[in-house]
Amino acid sequence: MTTRTMKSTCDGLRLWYQQMGQTYGTDDTGLFTQWFDDGGFEEPDMEEEFDEKLDCAYLDFAVNEDTDANEFPFPPEVVNESDEAKKLFELRVIRHCWLYGTAPINADNDWADEKAKEYNLDDIDYTAMASDKTSSAGTTGELLKDLKTRCPNLRERIGEPDLLNLTAIGQQHGLPLLIYLSDSFVRARVAQHVEDKKKGNTNAPALTVSNWVASNPYLQRVTGKHGAKVRDKIAMAITSFGNRVAPLFQLDPSRPVVDDDLSEIVAYFNAAVVFILEHAAVSYPLQFDFSIAVRGCSQ
Repeated sequence: MTTRTMKSTCDGLRLWYQQMGQTYGTDDTGLFTQWFDDGGFEEPDMEEEFDEKLDCAYLDFAVNEDTDANEFPFPPEVVNESDEAKKLFELRVIRHCWLYGTAPINADNDWADEKAKEYNLDDIDYTAMASDKTSSAGTTGELLKDLKTRCPNLRERIGEPDLLNLTAIGQQHGLPLLIYLSDSFVRARVAQHVEDKKKGNTNAPALTVSNWVASNPYLQRVTGKHGAKVRDKIAMAITSFGNRVAPLFQLDPSRPVVDDDLSEIVAYFNAAVVFILEHAAVSYPLQFDFSIAVRGCSQ
């Protein structure tokens, strides 16, 4: 869901300042709103202004007029970066707030992706994965508090210690680690499926998380360093992520055939809407893909 207003930007920045332990203005107006109004900016121009990248005027909203210092709150991993890198980071945060009306969790994913290129994944410490419980302290505790505040319903559905511990380990290293590992598994699963189809093995079973974890070179090194228990818990975290947060691709989707009749098509569309309305209030997250290809259409 996108919001794309001055108010959504200000609401998101207020949350960002809170995450960084700083006060966002002295009244309900907020720093960005006050600066935006004083500068004579217009909401319809916001998208065009963001396209200016490092020349975006919004990068000046946190500059102290007396000292000319930028007082935007940066997380520790960004504080000592170059001025250009910090501007890019600040722009991503402001734009994220504009788009979604909320703050990104710590560093946004674009920043984490860039840092991952410089990071040696073999240096990651997976010791916390050996625990059978979710810690209420440190990064994991902060993650639990954030989930409880932002999305309490989702927090109850992803309460497995393995999933939360792996997410917290990623945050400690400034990486979306769980997403990286899950995405790697999904890519391998799809690649094997395509290869099986090419060989004519139409009934070959899909790649499982446990088989992938056991054969992946990186996770083999993790196993050698931390043991089989940690490897198995990483596998359980990836499985939970696929079951509860980001469902796996359906490699062989069913394609029911309906009568090529307008009344039948409308009935299916109506059923789809009813299904979504009945499940959206109780199932988080919910993804439902629906399409009908009508005979005789080329597009």
